[in-house]
Amino acid sequence: MTASTDIAPAPPAAPAPACDPFAEGLPRDVTLRLLEGGRFTSSDYRLYLRTEWWQRIKGEALRLFGHACMLCLSAIGLQVHHRGRAAYRFLFREIVTRHLTVLCSTCHRRHHGK
Repeated sequence: MTASTDIAPAPPAAPAPACDPFAEGLPRDVTLRLLEGGRFTSSDYRLYLRTEWWQRIKGEALRLFGHACMLCLSAIGLQVHHRGRAAYRFLFREIVTRHLTVLCSTCHRRHHGK
């Protein structure tokens, strides 16, 4: 008996979480707000930016995008930026190529209208 070739392959399994958000040392209520996406305070977000996870994913973004601003190619004052408001729903679960980009501080300020 031969296998049918018109049966679609099974979809790939969803990737496992990259980290345990509750092991990052943030207060539980802050972690829960960050995981909800969009319902956190600026002080919650500042705490998030100090986590080991963010430091690791930020370094990955800088390496992937060649340590250069994606708008002007500057290598000075680089910052990793979440792409659009929807990207904040993926805190602790960011996919670099989908949710992040690298901008210099000048382009980042311009992007935010400052």
